[in-house]
Amino acid sequence: MTRPFYSVSRLAVINTLPVRRWAVIPLIAALAACSNDDSRSSVTTIDLDVQVGQEDFDKAMVRRVTVDETGMPSEVQPGVLNFARFTTDDEGQAVVTADGTEIVYLDVYGRENNDGTSTTRRCQLVDGCGSVAFGAQYSIVAAPGWRSVAAGIEDGQRIRVTPLTDLAAQLAFDRVFSESSGTQQDAGWLATGFYSVYSTLQAESQVSRLFGIDSVQSREPADLTQIEEWRGANQTEAQYSIRYGALLAAWQSELSYTSTTDLPSFASAVAADLVANDGQLIQRGGSQTLSMYDLYDAAVNNLNALDVTDSTVSGYVASVISQLQSERDAFVDGDLTSITPASLSSLLGDELEDYQLGIQRTKAFVQELRDYGNSFFEEGYRAQLDSYADILRGVGEDNAENLDEITTAVAEIAGFYRDCYLNSGCPSVSPEWQWYQSHTYSAPVLTLNGGGFEVSQAVADINLLDDNDAPSSSRAIDILMKGTLVANGLRLELDHTYSNDEISSPSGLRIFYEDTVTVLQDEVSDPALAYQIRWTDFTLYDADDVGTANETELTGAFSILYQGVDDPDGVSERRFNISEVVLNSRISDVYEDDNGTDSNITTVFLTANANQASEFYPESEFASFNAFFERAPLYPEGTVANGLVQYRTGTQTVNGRETQYLDYFVDGGDDFRYRFYPTVMREDVSDVDGDGDTEELIATHDYEACLLSGSAESPVIDRCQPKQRLNAEQDLQNAVNELWQLGVFSRPEVPGQGVYFVELPVEAADEQGCLTLAPLPGSLSSLDGTLYRSAQLGLSSARFTSEAVLDYSSATEPKTLVDVQVTAPYSEQVDVSVSLSHDYTSVNTTGLYRGVGADLDRLIFDFSTESGTVEATSLSVFKDGVELSLADGTTDTVDSEIILGSNLSLVDGAPVYRYIVGDDGEYRRCVVSNTAEPSFNRDPQQAVYVLNYRDKVYGKVVYESGVWIIRYIDGTWESLN
Repeated sequence: MTRPFYSVSRLAVINTLPVRRWAVIPLIAALAACSNDDSRSSVTTIDLDVQVGQEDFDKAMVRRVTVDETGMPSEVQPGVLNFARFTTDDEGQAVVTADGTEIVYLDVYGRENNDGTSTTRRCQLVDGCGSVAFGAQYSIVAAPGWRSVAAGIEDGQRIRVTPLTDLAAQLAFDRVFSESSGTQQDAGWLATGFYSVYSTLQAESQVSRLFGIDSVQSREPADLTQIEEWRGANQTEAQYSIRYGALLAAWQSELSYTSTTDLPSFASAVAADLVANDGQLIQRGGSQTLSMYDLYDAAVNNLNALDVTDSTVSGYVASVISQLQSERDAFVDGDLTSITPASLSSLLGDELEDYQLGIQRTKAFVQELRDYGNSFFEEGYRAQLDSYADILRGVGEDNAENLDEITTAVAEIAGFYRDCYLNSGCPSVSPEWQWYQSHTYSAPVLTLNGGGFEVSQAVADINLLDDNDAPSSSRAIDILMKGTLVANGLRLELDHTYSNDEISSPSGLRIFYEDTVTVLQDEVSDPALAYQIRWTDFTLYDADDVGTANETELTGAFSILYQGVDDPDGVSERRFNISEVVLNSRISDVYEDDNGTDSNITTVFLTANANQASEFYPESEFASFNAFFERAPLYPEGTVANGLVQYRTGTQTVNGRETQYLDYFVDGGDDFRYRFYPTVMREDVSDVDGDGDTEELIATHDYEACLLSGSAESPVIDRCQPKQRLNAEQDLQNAVNELWQLGVFSRPEVPGQGVYFVELPVEAADEQGCLTLAPLPGSLSSLDGTLYRSAQLGLSSARFTSEAVLDYSSATEPKTLVDVQVTAPYSEQVDVSVSLSHDYTSVNTTGLYRGVGADLDRLIFDFSTESGTVEATSLSVFKDGVELSLADGTTDTVDSEIILGSNLSLVDGAPVYRYIVGDDGEYRRCVVSNTAEPSFNRDPQQAVYVLNYRDKVYGKVVYESGVWIIRYIDGTWESLN
C-alpha cells in the first residue's frame, strides 16, 4: 500500500484558515466595537504669476508642491518633494498651475540645462559680486532654494519667491501666533511643525513687518540694475519696491556666510535663527547669522553707490536711504526685535468668523469622538450588530472542532481515492475515519456513504485562453469531489460550478505535474509540482440550528494553492508552501434562501499571497500557515556570504555600436549585464526639463539590463529588459555610480534568504559629504555580503473585504462595509490600510473600498513603514450631519471629518543617505555612509499627529508628561485622557 496522499497533519494547515472560524466572525465583533465628502474641497486649477527675486533670474526652475491634509508638503518618499516643474523667463517670471483650494508651496533652483546653458542671475551690488560686475549675469545652479508658501490663492495672483518669503515659509511651518491666553490657552508664538492657513498668513505678516515692507509675498522688489524704470510709479509703491530691492541686494552678498550640511544656505541659517527667536531677529551685534543692522547697513551703502539719473527716482531712492539709515541707527546692540504680526481680524477680514467657527467645530467633534465606539453607528444599530456578532461567534465556536473534522476528511478522502485508482482497487479503510460509512469503486469513480459523496478525476483545463474546455491532456489533473460530508451536525455540501450543464469550474483537488499527463500519476515516480484545493461551490451549515435563532449558512467558493519546492541539497523530498488563498463567500441567517427570505447577510472576500513561496524549502512536507513576519530560519540577519557578488566592466559591440557594460553576478540571485549605449544628440520633443523648448538638442544615451546565464567567466545573455533613455552623455562610471546611490548594487536580494549589503569601494566624501564609487575594475572582482534584511516567509500580502446587512428585506436599512489591505514583503516594511463605512448608498471601488452617500459614516486608517526610515500613520473619521455642541452653548449640525496624520522618524543618529538638489535642479541621492542601514529607535510617544478638520489644519496631538494633549492653533489645549 502506497503512503497516504495526505495525512491529517498534511492538511492541518487548513484548520488555521479564516474558514475555520467562519471568516467574518472576528471582523463583525470588531465592527461592533468600534461620502459624499462635503467637508472636503474639490480641486480647482488656477494659474499663478510667480516671480523670482528682483526680475534678475533667467531660466530658473520653479517647483510647485501641494501641501497635503496634514500640513506637510506632499512627498513621493521621505525627503523628496512631489513637485511640478516650471521655468522662468528672462525676468524671473513663470505661470504656475496650482490647486486653488489648497496651500501652495513654491521653491526655486538654478540648474544646468539640457542644451548646455544654465540659470543666470544679475548682480545687484554696485561694487560687484566678486568678479561679476554690477548688472552682469552669472551662473547659478543647485541654489538658492528659496521658498514661498501661500494660502487663499486666487487665479492670476502674483506671488514672489525671495529670501524674505523663504523666512516666512520656515516660520509658518514651525510657529503659529496665539493672540489670547487663559486657563487652558497659551499666548504668543507656539511650536507647530506643519503649515496651516493661519500660520502662513501670520508668518508673511511678521516677516513683512520685520523688514518694513507692506507684503514680501506680493510687493515687487525693484531690480536695482534697472532702477530708472520706477520713474512713473506711485511714490509709496515705488519706495516699498526700492526698499525691498535694496534689502535683497544686500542679502546677495550673504554677509560672509559659510555653509554647513544642516544649513546649506544663508537663507536657511537666518530662518533657523528666526524660528529659534520666536519670529524675531537680532537687532545689532550678537553671534547669530544675521543682524538687522548689518543688512540695513549693506543696503544703505549699496543704494548710496547707485548711479540714479532720473530726478523722480533719485528722490525715491533718497527717501528709502533715509528710512533705512534711521532704522539702522535705532537698532540696539544684543537685543531682539519685538514685532508681532497683524491681527487675525485684519488678515482674515470677513473670514475671521469662519476661522473661529472652525476651531469650535473641531473641538466639538473631538468631544463627539471620545465615545466613538457608540456614536459611529446611529442609535440602536450597535445593539443589533452586537447581537448578530454574538450569534456568528457562537456558531463558530460551537463548530470549530467539527470544521476541523470535515477538512481532515477531505484530505483523507483524496488519499483514499488515489490509492484506489493507482492500485486498481481500494485498500483497507482506517477505523479512525469518522466520515466513513461505506464505499464502492468502479474505476475511475469512488462513491462514498451510499452515494452521499462522489470522487472521480478529469484532465484539468488550465489554459483558460483557448477554446478547448475539455482537453485530453494537460499538466494538471483534477480529483473531482461532490456531495455531502457531516460532522456532528455540521454539513459541508460541495459541488462544481456549471455552464450549460457542463462543469465549468470543478471542486476537489487539482494536482500539477511537470509534464503533460492524461490521468492521475504516482507521486513517487512523477511527483506533483503543486496542489490546489478547490471548493468552487460549497455550502456549510449546522443542521441542528436550522429553524432556530442561530440558523446560519455559509456559501461561496474557496481555494488554496500549495507550491512545490525542491530540496536545495538534493537529499529530501519535494515540500510545499502555501502560495495563495482565496475565499469568496456569503453568510446568511437562512439555510437554502433561494427565495430571498434571509434577513441578515454578510459577504466575505479574502485573498492572500506569499511572494517567497517558490523560494523557501519548508521544514515540513506541507508548511504551516505562517501568515506575516515569519523570517527565514536558516538565514538570520548578520549572516555573511563570502564572495556573494562578482563584478567587472567591459565593452561590447551591439548592432555595430560600441557599448560599455557592467557585469554583476550574485550567488543565488540573478546575474545582469548593464549595457550603456553611445551618446546621441536628440531634440527635446517631450520637454523633459520643462523650459518650453522642444526643439533644442540634448545629449541622451540608452541603457538596458540583460539577464545572464552560465558562469561569471563565460556569461551568456538570455534576454534584455526594454531600453531606458537617460538625458546625459554616456559615462559608465557616473551611470553606475547613480545606480549604486539608489542601492542597486549595494543591496542585492537573494530569493529565500533576503537582502544583503555589499560594501563597494568608495572615494573620499566630497564637500557636501557625499560618497562616490571608486574606479570600477576591468577584471572580475569579488565582494562579500552581509544579510541585513531576512526574507519574509508565509503570507506577504492579504486583502479582506466584508459587507454586513442586518435587514436585507429593507431597502433603507444601513449597511456596514470593511476593507482591509496588508502588505509585508519584509518585517520592516509593512503597509496596512483599513476602511470602515456605514450607512452608505454606493461604494467607490477605486483603491480601498469606501462607502459614499449623504448619510455616510466612515473611518479610514493607514499605517506604513515602507520607506524604512519613517513610520507614516493616518486616521480619517467622517460622520454625516453630526450635531455639535459648541463652546458658546449653541449647537451646529454639519458633516464633519477629522484627519490625524503623523510621520514618525525611526532613524536614531546619522542617516545612510539624504537627498540634495543637483546641478540639474533634480534630486540626487547623496550616500553619506557606506553601511547597510542607520540605527533605529522607535518611540511612538515621539509621534506628532496633525489634526485637520474639514480640510483645514487646526492643531496637533502630542505626548507630554505622560499625557496625550491636543494643542489647537489658537493656543488652547485639552487632554485626551
